[in-house]
Amino acid sequence: MFKFRLRGIVSVAIAVSLLSGFANAQHDTGLRIIRQNCMDCHSGDSAEADLNLEKLLRQTPLVKNLKMWRNIAKRIELGDMPPPDDGKLSAVDKKQFSRWYDRQINKFDYQSVADPGYESYRRLTHIEYRHTIRDLFGVDLADISRFPQDLTGKSGFDNSANTLFLQGTLLERYAQSAESVVTKIFTSDSNKLYAKSRQRILAPGSNITDPHRAAKQILNSFASRAFRRPATQREIEQLHKIFRSNYAVKKDIDAAIQKPLVATLVMPQFLFKIENTPGTFKPTRIKHHDLANRLSYFLWASMPDKKLMELANSGKLVEPAVLDAEIDRMLKNRRAKSLGYVFAAQWLGFEDVGVRRRQDPIDNPWCTQTLMDAMKAETALFFYSLIRDNHPVSTMVNARYTYLNEELAKHYQIRGIRGDHMRPVRLKTTRRGGILTHASILCVTAFPDRTSPVVRGKWILDTVLGTPPPEPPPNVSELSERVERRNLSFREKLKLHSSSDRCNSCHREIDPLGFSLENYDNFGRWRTRVDGKRIDAAGQLPNGTKFQGPQGLRKVIVEQRLDDLTRQLAEKMLSYALGRQLEYYDEAAIRKIVATTKADGYRFRTLVKAVIRSYPFQFKRKPEPANDSTK
Repeated sequence: MFKFRLRGIVSVAIAVSLLSGFANAQHDTGLRIIRQNCMDCHSGDSAEADLNLEKLLRQTPLVKNLKMWRNIAKRIELGDMPPPDDGKLSAVDKKQFSRWYDRQINKFDYQSVADPGYESYRRLTHIEYRHTIRDLFGVDLADISRFPQDLTGKSGFDNSANTLFLQGTLLERYAQSAESVVTKIFTSDSNKLYAKSRQRILAPGSNITDPHRAAKQILNSFASRAFRRPATQREIEQLHKIFRSNYAVKKDIDAAIQKPLVATLVMPQFLFKIENTPGTFKPTRIKHHDLANRLSYFLWASMPDKKLMELANSGKLVEPAVLDAEIDRMLKNRRAKSLGYVFAAQWLGFEDVGVRRRQDPIDNPWCTQTLMDAMKAETALFFYSLIRDNHPVSTMVNARYTYLNEELAKHYQIRGIRGDHMRPVRLKTTRRGGILTHASILCVTAFPDRTSPVVRGKWILDTVLGTPPPEPPPNVSELSERVERRNLSFREKLKLHSSSDRCNSCHREIDPLGFSLENYDNFGRWRTRVDGKRIDAAGQLPNGTKFQGPQGLRKVIVEQRLDDLTRQLAEKMLSYALGRQLEYYDEAAIRKIVATTKADGYRFRTLVKAVIRSYPFQFKRKPEPANDSTK
């Protein structure tokens, strides 16, 4: 909680320290408001809520702390800074601060600080590893169930470079996995897929009589595919050395080639995404094979295929028309479903269904593993279809179709669907349509035993729209004991709870969104009553807009918050594509992606292509040397 207390004048010493480096700052009314209303509580080592505005103002440009300043501005806009008991800012002061904020933050020339950043080498995520093994051998063989769990970075995705550590345990699992995969391919004669994979591996040396020359051809082809770029002569010699020692004993190519293949799968060149480091600190366009890898792991969460590698080898991939056509081709490929099963699942959180979110099967026999799998598949396939079919971004929340099988359709009380396979279904009911009505989403935005309009409303603001409400004030529980004991509906209890100014400023944004989804229980089933009381799904936004239920919510988001949804999509997709948390200097790229998408009718595929064409995706820089603070 940011606390402000009105104060006449701050000491001249503090004012001089604060305004150092700001031209004509003594005449800046925005800073005057901060000095007079904020500094008593938020300066020095004892600054409340760990918000030291004295220090924050010295970090220029101010957009370096973009999220912090946005939070401060939001607090002032909502009226909970200064706290009501310390006196409110006048309308004039609010307007003057807003102008200062708009000039310093919104109208800042972000192009002046544009920087592609630096993506360090990082290991494959477990999902990427499994997909890469699958596409390298043509068979889904990698067992990642015993791998230590991947962590999630600040970006919200598990492919962030700063979380992909290589533990000793994981290195052991990689070795075991490599041995298991190669052994199955070379010893399972009865399996046609394994035999086909083995033949493809050995094919480059099939017409060569000399075993060592044949082995080199095999290893060069396999390693180049495994490393996602042409293998070097030195790498081939290292692998051939292993072959030579093995062949001296076994006298058989098929038997002797297995150890160097296993060795390939535990080399850093396979396990890590390693890009060329520019020789200069200036931003440099990434190399052809690095572009191919960024493209494939973004769209497929897997290695480049033969055509993509051929374009990288020829140097043609960077040509705009070629790149554009390749993106279209890749998005039509089944591997692009990873944008639903990986990207959307991690962004929206529905990957937790069936893992962290499930019902006790004894008390709830309807909650089967197959139902939960179908719930996740519905949202993943739906999201992928938005990109594949180039729908407008608005379709994400107001679509009139979804993906169902018989079990999930029964869960939704939709008739006429037979069979276990998921298929697109045109919706005739207004109760369903768009991700906000998917059971997977309604499940992860509820508690295990009940719904929560606060959780759902906050999730919409934060996860979907990228405009999170400020954190609640300290020592404020969800419902006070006094309110909890009363014989009221949850909506009536929450209204009492949020009646104070310090709570209402946030709840008036959160609660209407959450209550509009209250007809769905904690697993997405439709209902009309709770504890015998009829559900009131009406809502009114702070701007006065009134709406009713999920249908009204969809209309509000499309008509009033479509730009926020588009921007959030752009931010999340760029962060996922780069494998890092976005920084303030990425703002110019985000604005360009959003503008390009809007200009083409908010089309999904246009957004994806704008991400791929963006400055940080196409360029990188050598990291600056770390400052030595001891000098």
